[in-house]
Amino acid sequence: MIFVTVGNATQPFPRLLHAVEELARAGCWGSEEVFIQSGNNPAFRPLYCRHRPFLNMEEFVTYINEARVVVSHGGCGTLLHAVRAKKCPVVMPRIKEYREHINDHQLQLVRALANERKVIPVYKPEELESAVARANYISSGDKDRGSTLIALVGRAVRETLEKNSAKSFGA
Repeated sequence: MIFVTVGNATQPFPRLLHAVEELARAGCWGSEEVFIQSGNNPAFRPLYCRHRPFLNMEEFVTYINEARVVVSHGGCGTLLHAVRAKKCPVVMPRIKEYREHINDHQLQLVRALANERKVIPVYKPEELESAVARANYISSGDKDRGSTLIALVGRAVRETLEKNSAKSFGA
């Protein structure tokens, strides 16, 4: 099963949702089920994927654990759950320019984690198919992956806060 999650942000994320639906329509994953947690996207009505807007935490963790591939937004919580489940998630960050979030912290986090080879980044919808194919071959047996991700998330958050603080004070 392919599990896709866009989190709980109030902004819609049609870039990722429509890319997933198009790949499912084109038969990218054969007969494999694609389940989408579609979040705040009331206009999204997929024909080729199952979906629900929101999941409770128990359901979310079950989908993460049972998925062959996890495709997600760049939210810290989602990424931590995926890595703890020994997945190397395919991640499309929400981007401020597209009104998918209030700032670009997901973009910064995904770039940092991609540099450490902890996630497979996708910045444009047309990159999604090859990223999912790559996810099939990534080994997830690294026992230190979760603690390494936590350290990287902490570093990325600190760096972002420092940059934003410097801008606020005219540095």
